[in-house]
Amino acid sequence: MKKLPIGGWRLQAVQVAFVGKAEQAARMVTSNFASHEPYSRFPAFWGPNQVGQLDQSHGGITMTALQAMLMQVVGKKIYLFPAWPKDWDVYFKLHALYNTTVEGELCGGKVTSLKVTPESRTADVVNMLAK
Repeated sequence: MKKLPIGGWRLQAVQVAFVGKAEQAARMVTSNFASHEPYSRFPAFWGPNQVGQLDQSHGGITMTALQAMLMQVVGKKIYLFPAWPKDWDVYFKLHALYNTTVEGELCGGKVTSLKVTPESRTADVVNMLAK
């Protein structure tokens, strides 16, 4: 089977995160962020990929995948860490539907802080690492 590249505008990294495959999503996100154009002035200039030099889709898709690994929203439920590697520490502040902000920290596989604004939305948060 031919192995397709994962960078550029391809959605594999996002799709893998949405089905909860943490290890595969982590590999794809790490690979995508690491593959910058060596001749570019800034490491956030990717390419050449499918659309040419200074490909912005590459970074956009990778950031979307990273967020989908960390948080997904279905209806009013907010699922945290649905595809997050247990050995990755993270501090985050993300916005969700219904004017909700979720801010937290994960260290050593444990949630060390979590703040949901407004507090009334705390009941809608599901920690997928606890499952």
